[in-house]
Amino acid sequence: MIDEEDYKRPSPDALLEVAHKEEAEQKRGKLTVYVGAAPGVGKTYAMLVDAHVLKQEGTDVVIGYVETHSRPETDALLEGFEILPPLVINYMGMPLREVNLARVLARKPKLVLVDELAHADAPGLRNAKRYQDIEEILNAGIDVSTTMNVQHIESLNDIIYQITNIRVRETVPDTVIDAADEIKLVDLPPEELLKRLHEGKVYVKDMAQSAVEKFFRPGNLLALRQLALRTVAGRVDEKMRSYMLAHAIAGPWSATERVLVGVFASPYAEKVIRAAFRLANTIDAEWIAFYVETERHKTLSEKEKEWLNKALDLAKQLGARMVWIKGSDVAQEMADYARNNNITKIVLGKPRRLGLFLSIPRKLLARTPNIDIYLLDARVDVKLTPRRHISVGRPSSYGLGILAVGVTSLAAFLLRNTLTEVNLLFLLLLPVTLSALYLGRGPSIVAAITSILIFDYLFVPPHFTFEVRDVRYFFSFVVYIIVAVVISNLAYKLRSKVEMLKQSELKNIGLYGLSRDLVTAHTVDHVLSIMVRHTLQIFPCEMAIFLPEGKKLEVKAKTAEFEVTPKVLGVATWVLINKQAAGRGTATLPQAKAFYLPMMSGEEVRGVVGFDFRESAEAMTTEKRAVLKTIARLGAMALERIRSQ
Repeated sequence: MIDEEDYKRPSPDALLEVAHKEEAEQKRGKLTVYVGAAPGVGKTYAMLVDAHVLKQEGTDVVIGYVETHSRPETDALLEGFEILPPLVINYMGMPLREVNLARVLARKPKLVLVDELAHADAPGLRNAKRYQDIEEILNAGIDVSTTMNVQHIESLNDIIYQITNIRVRETVPDTVIDAADEIKLVDLPPEELLKRLHEGKVYVKDMAQSAVEKFFRPGNLLALRQLALRTVAGRVDEKMRSYMLAHAIAGPWSATERVLVGVFASPYAEKVIRAAFRLANTIDAEWIAFYVETERHKTLSEKEKEWLNKALDLAKQLGARMVWIKGSDVAQEMADYARNNNITKIVLGKPRRLGLFLSIPRKLLARTPNIDIYLLDARVDVKLTPRRHISVGRPSSYGLGILAVGVTSLAAFLLRNTLTEVNLLFLLLLPVTLSALYLGRGPSIVAAITSILIFDYLFVPPHFTFEVRDVRYFFSFVVYIIVAVVISNLAYKLRSKVEMLKQSELKNIGLYGLSRDLVTAHTVDHVLSIMVRHTLQIFPCEMAIFLPEGKKLEVKAKTAEFEVTPKVLGVATWVLINKQAAGRGTATLPQAKAFYLPMMSGEEVRGVVGFDFRESAEAMTTEKRAVLKTIARLGAMALERIRSQ
């Protein structure tokens, strides 16, 4: 019999999770976010009032950046605070005021006030967004109070657009809000907010008068207010659930759910990602962003690649687990993964039109009978769809295919008295099949048409003309063409799949060789040389590895062409301190030439590795980042093993 006290005892996993969280919170500053439904509800005012109370209690409070918009009542609240001078950036002849991050970190107060969490930093600064500045401040152990409106939450972007018909460009990842220690709702009824707007007390940044009139409608404000209330309530509910888990308080826990969202190179991909996140968040489910790389991936336009990478980056920001696989049938790969990984729900964008062929949703409905499938209306304000790039192959491939048909036709002509017409027709099918296997689909189809024409000219009476008097030959030719196209298509898909598997296998072999050799390494220098050698076998790039020596970061291994400058060392040092990727392809210091990763072993950083791909802007794909992170992690584990000996 189970004792009631044992039943109420919290689980070890829950206690361990709480312990890890408390340990992390001891090193990190506390984040308080003042959330409002719209501009003008009084977020900055409320933040300053609370700061005065804390200051009177003895807390060291400074103002890093506060925007009062010259409101007298808000300006009056600045009195008594130490105000750190902002960083002024001259951009296109205009002075832009930003948080002076270096001054805040040097001053190191207990609490710093930084307004406008969703603000985009001026070009040229090391962070693209203000929330990244705040992350650095928090990592330095400094508490931060900040403000934002509900329309700037990333996962709500599409809902906000539906409500207001205004696309918000400055957004904050939900993970930033989820990590906040306290969220304070600053609420104001729509009637009072409209009154403040008409009195000129509401400053609406970068919005034209017509946009203001559309935004500040009573219906819009009611909907935004409801979103703000639901958002804050959801965060409070999550904290309550964590408390209940840690203290073994009984509750209606839901069964484990897993949501799989299909990602495609589409302008609607980001909207589908946000909807999948909201669904997973509502049902407390793990969610997975799933992309199948088919042969078409090679022919994506630059715009389609941009859509794909943005969607995958957004999914990563919102906390999805990323899965990138290679295959020829998207629906089959998705169905196989869903069945093998206990997926309970699949989220896809609704097809824009019904075609003659089965769509991916229809195929999934047939292949996943026990899995719920959600089709979302993913229409967005996209006015132009890029033209697809169609690969027709090299002219030499067509020439080789026609030449093969010609040689085979000559052999068939010499054997015309020995073989029947059926045998001759099958003989001419041989170069068509070989063309599909080795030259491609286009050359194979051209070879099939050429072989039919030659067969008609040489072997169908009347000979040496293209005239067909017997209708049975005509039907034979139609069937022959259909068979040739089917064989070409199957052979082409087989060849494409073999090539993709070969590329994937090369990367897997490279990573296996790296992990195998790192196990035998006995010195730090040996680990670094193995990392460089195996990385160059997987990717053509320049590379450098930085390790901490005392309080400084030094280059311990690099390729000949990787240039190490003070600026490069600065980027690597930032990565070491903040335990986050930076450089090319990221939102932090994107102007850097290389992509920098922390070498993480558990929660500890063992070093920094930089990868410089001197090629097109498409270099930093999600798949490539995953492989590079694996390389950095394996190296960090090897360094930890050696230094612990």
